[in-house]
Amino acid sequence: MASEEVERLLGQIKLLNRRLRREQSAVEGLSTAALVVLTSATRADAPQRPGQLTAELHMTSPNMAAALRMLEEAGMISRRPDPGDGRRVFVHVTKRGRDVVERTSSSRHAWLREAVDYSLTDRERRLLFQAGDLIERIADYDMRAPWPRSAARRGGANGSGRSAR
Repeated sequence: MASEEVERLLGQIKLLNRRLRREQSAVEGLSTAALVVLTSATRADAPQRPGQLTAELHMTSPNMAAALRMLEEAGMISRRPDPGDGRRVFVHVTKRGRDVVERTSSSRHAWLREAVDYSLTDRERRLLFQAGDLIERIADYDMRAPWPRSAARRGGANGSGRSAR
């Protein structure tokens, strides 16, 4: 693949990402980083430790601490001691926090649904959704994966298009 094509694809992905961020409902007093942390904590299967969120979101500890402080002051999360180790805490999302995530996600989804319906033909929509599957596979790619790289071209080592985890 030519370098120019890679640059163009990267620019297109960034453009859509910026637009999606603009389309989410503004939450007074919340930074984008705090909203990302809140969304991640809300979507987790169980309460997370701050370190887990930091690692998942590739944030620095000071940035995570600032985001959690902002969310706690806004009443969107609470930090509760780990029952097994009182020195550690778990981040719990409050009802207010879940409502904020639902509202911001709904506005973003509504914009994307309308943009796709209005801007694309049926054929282009199908193509876009197929491209989404490919983008997901690229996002899962790890150069250090133990399976041969040629397997990725055939749909992944496990045949599903996703790497075995």
